[in-house]
Amino acid sequence: MIQAELPAYEPPPPWIPQHNRENHPDYNNELSVFLPRAVNLVRPRTMEPLGFNIRGGVDLGCGIYVSKVLPNSDAEIAGIQEGDQILQCNECSFENILHTEAVRVLKNETNINLVMRYFPYGYMKSLDRRKSGERTPACQPDALSYYPNNISPPHIHG
Repeated sequence: MIQAELPAYEPPPPWIPQHNRENHPDYNNELSVFLPRAVNLVRPRTMEPLGFNIRGGVDLGCGIYVSKVLPNSDAEIAGIQEGDQILQCNECSFENILHTEAVRVLKNETNINLVMRYFPYGYMKSLDRRKSGERTPACQPDALSYYPNNISPPHIHG
């Protein structure tokens, strides 16, 4: 018997007539925004700000997510947004990384090569878990299940 933990039921969005769906946010069928993408940030010194904050980590039972992006920062210009999940930084996997280790990896580099994806569902689950104090790893799906041809899966450093 196969058992799986399913997310809580979410009611569907309200019905919208077909001719109004194209520009309605609840009916966006453009799935490419959820695919992993490469982002490169360069700063002159490690003491310069990254332009974004993170939350999560394996110690909190979730992936690493961008929780805030500073306006007009290099991060915002590069397209980083709240709800992005960081999958890899400079070939270091962020799949099962402690929050403090993720901060260390990000802050100790001047050339930061990220693989990330927009994943608001996981980000919202990380917020829910923080509020409830829950610390189980069920909030993160298998992020390695699909990578476009131009982005290779992260190398796991043990």
